[in-house]
Amino acid sequence: MPISTPSHEILKFLDILLGSLHLSNWKVKITFNTLNDIVGKLKKNMKINESYNINESDIILEDIKSLKENITSSSKELSNNTLLIIHRIISSIDQYPQIFKELGSIGFTKSILPINEGIAIAIKRGYNVEFFRKTVKVYRESFIHGPNPVDYNTALALYILAKFILERRKGVIVEIGTGRGFSTLWLAHAAKETSSRVISIDNKCDRVDYTKNVLKSLNLEDYVEILCTDAKNYDHGSKDIVYVFIDGKKNEYHLYLEALEPYLLPGALILAHNTLSDAHLIKPYIEKVYKKPYKSITIATDPKGLTISVYMHQ
Repeated sequence: MPISTPSHEILKFLDILLGSLHLSNWKVKITFNTLNDIVGKLKKNMKINESYNINESDIILEDIKSLKENITSSSKELSNNTLLIIHRIISSIDQYPQIFKELGSIGFTKSILPINEGIAIAIKRGYNVEFFRKTVKVYRESFIHGPNPVDYNTALALYILAKFILERRKGVIVEIGTGRGFSTLWLAHAAKETSSRVISIDNKCDRVDYTKNVLKSLNLEDYVEILCTDAKNYDHGSKDIVYVFIDGKKNEYHLYLEALEPYLLPGALILAHNTLSDAHLIKPYIEKVYKKPYKSITIATDPKGLTISVYMHQ
């Protein structure tokens, strides 16, 4: 089963991410001071431009040293939806131990992806302290009452990628496996910031009711429709799904994807949790998304694993 990723994992990750925008005819602008070889390869396959104005950039590629020298001093110029990708963090973080603290102080939230020498993806946060406090409460109660939530690092990756994609292409987020709503909260806030919406599905109605109350307490209920039903039989009705998060019954992942496939827009991004910890149960899903019309990479955003795929169907 092709779980392990190739040597150029950053290239594969970017290829998947940019594939989502490429298929929506978005002309991607990238600013970079490093990773010239990777950007050169992407230019051959994608409609991307090198940008010299960071305020107009969709993506900024930096290592920690150049980030320290360039980005923090220019942070006010950055769009709220520019994706900052910092590489070589594992080998360099000891040289610049304050870098993430400084990024946080100027409004960024980050998620660590352990690929190659380590990368961090970061974007300006749109949520406030009260929202974060509520996520902590939901996170704790999920462990007490079940089911266990995704880790914070994974939740932040969901938020960052959803915000980045939904700002550039319109569509719906579908979540399969609401649980007690921890991941739903992060997706809902991304939807709020991008004028999008989330449809979250779970077959445990007590969990659905709990999540609805949490969303209402944060004034996020208008951005989320929560359904108590079997996701395998869900009829979405229109072809406008652009982002999917799957965290339901592990041996049914492939069935959930089959049910949603008729409604996916070309370039839809699909993220699935537990693809390392439950690989034996999720095998049919992995076999499906590691061949056409999908491109995929599996990353240990937490020990359970997150598989990120792009639907390449035209």
